[in-house]
Amino acid sequence: MALRRNINTRSKDTADTGFGTSATTQGGRFINRDGTFNIRRTGIPFLERFSLYTSMLTMPTWKFLVVVFLFYIGVNLGFALIYWLSGINNLIGVQSSGSQVHNFIEAFFFSSQTFTTVGYGRVSPGGMMTNTIASLESLIGVLSLAIATGMFYGRFTRPKANIRFSNVALIAPYREGTALMFRLVPYKDH
Repeated sequence: MALRRNINTRSKDTADTGFGTSATTQGGRFINRDGTFNIRRTGIPFLERFSLYTSMLTMPTWKFLVVVFLFYIGVNLGFALIYWLSGINNLIGVQSSGSQVHNFIEAFFFSSQTFTTVGYGRVSPGGMMTNTIASLESLIGVLSLAIATGMFYGRFTRPKANIRFSNVALIAPYREGTALMFRLVPYKDH
């Protein structure tokens, strides 16, 4: 399937597209003032043009932390439900009070200890099914930690220009011709 890229025609600021010489025939700005691309991609399915990795790298830090936290809670709730459905009596050391809510909370905290590979030792799996579930959960936990660490590293090491440009540019005579002139300055110490 061919990839067609159309410039979004909703933008009314055609004076500074950054590309080309006839902004009015192109339909608007190619690059927005904040650095994002003003492109509408058509002709390919959504999942083929969506990159989870790029989205996680470019989302604001608070959203990234919320996604990591919700993933952690969601995985632990899922495994706690599996432990609870497989029978709370298969978890050795659970302080059962007879309440199903309390049993689920015990399974949740056992799940979080297994997922993070902390394993305090008060509760342990007993039986083939709960041992299998716990080993699968610890594998998912280790892999999730590795992915989250890589994402944190990727977010902090992403190159940034750290350059500020002047708000005003001018076209003026320069040497034997005409030139576009503007100022730029690094705003970090280096």
